[in-house]
Amino acid sequence: MNSNSEVTNGDSLPSKKSRIELVSSFLFRKFLILFVLFALFPECSSFSPRNAQSSLIILHMTIVKDEMLVDELTDPRFQKVTLRTGESLIQFSENSEHYYYFQNLKEGQYEIFDAIHLLNRGASDFSYGSTKQPNKIDIDFDRKEIESSRVNLEPGSVVFMGSIAVTVNFKFKNEPEILVRYSKTNEEEIAAMDHLYKNYPRSGWGQKAKNRLKLLTSFGR
Repeated sequence: MNSNSEVTNGDSLPSKKSRIELVSSFLFRKFLILFVLFALFPECSSFSPRNAQSSLIILHMTIVKDEMLVDELTDPRFQKVTLRTGESLIQFSENSEHYYYFQNLKEGQYEIFDAIHLLNRGASDFSYGSTKQPNKIDIDFDRKEIESSRVNLEPGSVVFMGSIAVTVNFKFKNEPEILVRYSKTNEEEIAAMDHLYKNYPRSGWGQKAKNRLKLLTSFGR
């Protein structure tokens, strides 16, 4: 009896092992297919026009803090950027480097509302010598910057809102000093459209940016 039992148990081990190998192989192949699809078609996500009337706003935003060593090692970005249209607030839905994209917007007038950069996210972003360090940098835009950023969005368009450069100087035992500089030039718009097209060439947004890019570059000829 013992001998037969040992033979039966011995035969079942390869069977269990083969089933595990089959499941593992199936899962690996499925993962590999998904990985290849996302690698080849990164834009095949929610970042695309919902319909022909959908529009996109591009905003370029940078932040520099008076922490030279930290700024050399990190690339600080905003965790929240919000636009306002009427009584509605809209947060960016996608970002690439320092470009923030607000997609599938309806026609109307839009303007910058606020932006937040979080601090203390690890060893970086530590304000040396400050005993009153905030946990975030909340950008309070003044009326001049808000008015300068306003854009009128047409259906099915891609619009560059402008570039906003934020400089933060931490003060000992005081709130940090925040300086904001807004600009919007033809060169900045060309760079924004070029970045969108190169990073999302197969997306509907990328194709709209390509068409806008052709128009912008033709002005300089």
